[in-house]
Amino acid sequence: PPRSSGIRKGRKPRADCDIAPSPYRPHVAAVDRLRAWTSPHSTCLDSRLRLELSPGTANAVQHLLFTALEPSTLTTYGAGLLRFHQFCDSEGIPESSRMPASRYLLAGFVAHHAGAVSGGTLSGWLTGLHAWHDVNDAPWHGDSHFVSLVRTSASKHAPLSSRRAQRAPVTIEHLLALELFLSPDNPRDCAVLAVALVAFWGCCCLGELTVPSRSAFDRRRHVAMAPRPVFKSLPCSVESALFTIPFGKVEKESGAHISLTGRNLLCPVRALRHHLDLNSRVPDNAPLFAYATADEGWMPMTKSAFLGRCKEAWDPLRLSRVSGHSFRIGGTTELLLAGVPPETVAAQGRWRSLAFLLYWRRLEDLLPLTISKSYDRSRIAMLKSDFDAYRVRNNLPADIPDSLVA
Repeated sequence: PPRSSGIRKGRKPRADCDIAPSPYRPHVAAVDRLRAWTSPHSTCLDSRLRLELSPGTANAVQHLLFTALEPSTLTTYGAGLLRFHQFCDSEGIPESSRMPASRYLLAGFVAHHAGAVSGGTLSGWLTGLHAWHDVNDAPWHGDSHFVSLVRTSASKHAPLSSRRAQRAPVTIEHLLALELFLSPDNPRDCAVLAVALVAFWGCCCLGELTVPSRSAFDRRRHVAMAPRPVFKSLPCSVESALFTIPFGKVEKESGAHISLTGRNLLCPVRALRHHLDLNSRVPDNAPLFAYATADEGWMPMTKSAFLGRCKEAWDPLRLSRVSGHSFRIGGTTELLLAGVPPETVAAQGRWRSLAFLLYWRRLEDLLPLTISKSYDRSRIAMLKSDFDAYRVRNNLPADIPDSLVA
């Protein structure tokens, strides 16, 4: 049956990841726990499915349930399942009481870890538990006011050591250094520069432009060479480019349009056009940012390869270390500080109004990392005023609950 098919045996767990043996929890990789770890409730669900549906249809339902989430998401959720069952084992909670978990059991789980981990970590663990309940059609009581109060208090007791440092944004300085370091005649370097500038000015996630590996390329999820981006000339001799991604972080399978506007310096349109010209022999069924190789073949631009090449340019200059999300953060910050209206930046990054307001609250903490001599205090004050007006125009709350920020 789908619940057990394709499940990989897990590696030997670390000491803090060990768990009591149970037929309900086989030893599997974290990515498979949501599917492989069961309960008396989920066993009953399997039986009910097969009573009402034919075996083939029941299998199809379960297959779709367990493939609705991304592998990276499943791995993250697996951590929450592990910690929850470790807690239940320590408290002697019977298997039948673990799903659906009562509000008291969930509150106890939160209280058990209060003061040891951050509120964000607890939120992530509970999200994984919520998903486990969802795929097993079990009621979820984690959104009750009772549990929310306990979560709020637990977040206040989070140790300082649990707070991760803010991810530094990519800056104009990073991009200038990268452009000088890369060779304009090298197919790989042209692709790297194109990804960097498109991700920055397009406020894109790197996962929307790169692929995990050549074998993992899927045209339903990754942008391909064909159809080619559309280039247009705008008034004042400005050029634009437009292409469609089949899967976006926000839009999911609906996909999204990525619109780029030309610039004098660090131009994403010019970099994209040069990449396509230099790598013109890469086939249409390859990823958009694939590049030609010396043996007449091609290679996909993976996220790890891209960040590795950037690191080679930035480490000797001792520029701040960044992550993949830093391009989206940096581009958003640069556009806002340059005076682009918040609505325009929100549309560029494809944020929903509340999500963008939450994002700005985080950006306020990043401003000291990004302000250069070209931005004075009056500009920052004006920007904050613009954002407050944005909030009012979109009927957004002045105070955002801690549970949404976590």
